[in-house]
This record gives sequence, structure tokens and C-alpha cells, in this order.
Amino acid sequence: MEQIVKNFIEELGYDSSVIDTKHESRVKDWLNWYQGKTKYHNYYVYNGKKKVKKTLKSLNIATQACGDLSDFYFNEKLEITINNEKVSEQIKECLKQNDFLYNSNKLMQLVKALGTGAIVPYLDNDVLKINYIDATGIVILEADNTDIKSVLLWSKRNTLKGKEIKINAHILEEDGYKIYNRIYNEINGTYTEVEIDENLREIESTVLPKFSILKTPEVNNIDINSAYGISSFANATDTILAIDNAYDSLDNEISNGRKRIYIKGGATQFNTDSDGTMTPIFDSSETVYYELPGNEKDPLVTESNGDLRIDAITTSLQSQINLFTSKIGLGHEYYRFKDNQAYVNTTNIISANSDTYRKIKKQENIITNAIRDLCYAIAELIGVTEEFEVSVDYDDSIIEDSEQTRKQAMSEYNSKLISKAQYYRDVYKLDDNSAIDFAKKMNEEIQNETITDGSEFDITE
Repeated sequence: MEQIVKNFIEELGYDSSVIDTKHESRVKDWLNWYQGKTKYHNYYVYNGKKKVKKTLKSLNIATQACGDLSDFYFNEKLEITINNEKVSEQIKECLKQNDFLYNSNKLMQLVKALGTGAIVPYLDNDVLKINYIDATGIVILEADNTDIKSVLLWSKRNTLKGKEIKINAHILEEDGYKIYNRIYNEINGTYTEVEIDENLREIESTVLPKFSILKTPEVNNIDINSAYGISSFANATDTILAIDNAYDSLDNEISNGRKRIYIKGGATQFNTDSDGTMTPIFDSSETVYYELPGNEKDPLVTESNGDLRIDAITTSLQSQINLFTSKIGLGHEYYRFKDNQAYVNTTNIISANSDTYRKIKKQENIITNAIRDLCYAIAELIGVTEEFEVSVDYDDSIIEDSEQTRKQAMSEYNSKLISKAQYYRDVYKLDDNSAIDFAKKMNEEIQNETITDGSEFDITE
């Protein structure tokens, strides 16, 4: 955390103890796992002469999983419904102008990785804007259990001359929120405050918060008293490392496993050219060969060929991937390792009676509350005074196997157990009236395609 942020927290009257340095350290650690390489990915191989530093190849499973988890919620089928048409148009236009779906999906990926995120609407020259802040820029100042009351949000970006730090604090007081905004430039460790409109430095607001918090539904078992969320893979980092160990072994099996070269000490000496230039016979950083002691009668170089263990390693890798997806809420066998990549297993069904389904619903409840808070905050900022209610619907196709549903519905229709309209209800999720109208329309089109002699047009021609 930048020192100027710590200083401002103290200016607000808070003790420095509100800065949870342990959580800040954990967030940095989770970010490393999310990015794919950590200090645990470094190891050494002794080649008989010296230790050679190596780095585990990473499958980046945490990155892929967080992206797939985010897609469960923020996708094209997310539907925000507001029961006042005029208000709905105004708020949805604000969301559209701020590319809400895309940016919220990005933020949700980081929420899954780092545990916490914030969505902050504000006015910029009377234009509604939205900021998306990940856990690295969130400091919880006051909370009642997990209900966050006051928060400080900050961000940093590089400029041509140094860095720019923006601070946005929302402090709940007796008569409502007070919002503080500050901007600082930092050059070589020196901070200079940027002059902004006095009306923006401190804003009196209502008790309605102008920020929405997103968190993961998992209990923060690292610190049960913390109001911060926990990374979805916080308790699965050992499994991530096991996955990367197996993945790295696949590469090592190809590059080293097919042949091992053993050399005597004399073979590691230098050749001298006619001009006196000395060059090593073997590269001492190589791990393909292993230096052994020996006498003059032994051959300088011998080789050993072994069978590749690709199938065994791949099986081990798949087992670790299954364990990982079970731990983070994607269920068993969500990924299939194939062609050196982890693919989504499209035959996997998320049952409505499973731990995965229940975790999805818990996360949906948190997101729904955040979206409702956002909509109410936007309405107040743009001057909406009418009352309205907000509901959020999510993509439920992930909970069932759509192909299996289609086959089942077709079988029931062919057996005359259901009507065409019911088929459209089951497969296309149409409501009653829409399904009936669609069935009538299809009947008319089929009749129009039938010619007088009783034959039908071949639509493939």
C-alpha cells in the first residue's frame, strides 16, 4: 500500500490497525497464484556437478478457473429487471454506457481470485461513470460482521513523470455518508496533491451507500473475524502446485525421459583450439547428462533409454485437476486435460442437488445484492425519485445438460407424452403463450412448404 494512502487513513481519524497487513500480504500471494508463477515454482536439479535452477511450467489453472466461475454469473443471459419502465431505461442506459457486463465479468474474475471487489458509481461532469476496484485497492474501515459500513478505495496508475494515486473514501456518519476524493502525483517518493474541484473533495450523501461490494461465498477460514472475502483457491494452492508439478513432468518426460547420458569426469573437461581457445566439451548447465566418477577403462560417454510415462503422468494430472475443481466449486471432472490443455468437459452436468449448485446460488445472492445496491445508487445520482424494485436472473443452462434435455423432450414428444408447445417450453424455455404461438407458427410454415402432390420441399437443396 502506498504511504500516502496510509497517511490519509490516519487523517480520517482511523488507527493504523484498520490496515490489515496480513490480509494485504495474502492478497499479494493469491495474485501470484492467479498469475501462474510463485516462489514455489522454482526448484533445483543436481546434474552431478552443480545445482541447476529450474522453473515449473504452469498450466495456469487458477486463471482459467476464475474466468469460468465468473462466466457463470456475468454473461449475455444475465437479466436485470426493474419494475418501472422509465427508470429501467435510464439505469440500463447508464450500465450500457459503462460496458457493465464486460467490466463486471473482469472484476468477478479478480473477486474469485482475490476474494473481494467493489463497484463504485459516481458523477463526472454530470455523466454517470462506474469504477471497478479489485481487492488490492480496498481497505475496509468499519464493518458489522460481514456488513461493510465504511470503506476506502484507491488505485494507482503510471504517468509520464511518475505515478498517480486516486483515493475515494466512503465514511458512514450519523446523518449519512461523507465521500472524500483525493488525487496525488508521486515522483521519486515525493507526493504532491492534485487540485480538484472543492465540491468533489468532500461530498455529503445520504445513508444509501455509493459503493457495492462483491465477495466470494466461502467462509474466510484464515481469519474468521475478517470482513474481507477469501480467494476461491485459497485452500487449494497445494493442489495447484501438484497440478503444475505433473504438467512440468510431462515436458521433462519428453526432453529428458527418453534418454539419459552418463559421462566420466574427463569428458567434462575443455578442448583447446589451435589458437589456444578453450571451449567446454559439455554445457555445465545441462541436465540431460549426469557426471559420474570412473576409471580410464570405462567409456567416457554412455547412454540410457527409458520408456516414456506419458499416460501415467496424465492420469495423475487429471486426478489433481479433479481435486482442484471440486475444492473451488466447479465440481468433479469439470475439466478434461487433452492436447496439453485443460478443456471444459461439456458432458459434465451440474445437478440442482449438488454442492456446486449450492455454491453457485450463494454467490448469486451476493451478486444480486450488489447489483441492487448499484442500481439504487445510480438512480439517486442521476436524480430518479420514483420508487422501484430490482430483480436479477442468471443463466440457468449451466445447471442442466441442454443436449440431454432436448433428447428427452424429443423422446417424450415422439411418444405423444407431451405437445409441441411443451417441447418448446422444455427446450427453448419459452413461456406458455410464447410456446403456443411458436407451435402454431411452425405448423403454418410446415403446411406452406407442402406442395399439392403431397411431397415436401427438401430444405437441404
